[in-house]
Amino acid sequence: MFQFLTPEVWDGLVWAVILIGGALAILRLYRDLSGPPRFREPAESDDPAAPGSAPR
Repeated sequence: MFQFLTPEVWDGLVWAVILIGGALAILRLYRDLSGPPRFREPAESDDPAAPGSAPR
């Protein structure tokens, strides 16, 4: 049925998937690291002066 799928073709497919995944990972890292830094929004409990917060 899949007689074209020789070990060499299978190896080529595996390498193609590895290379494409690596390229996409590099692009994602580049996009994440080259943009402006993203800061975490402070939670309500982080601000002691917020209204409704319990005194410490």
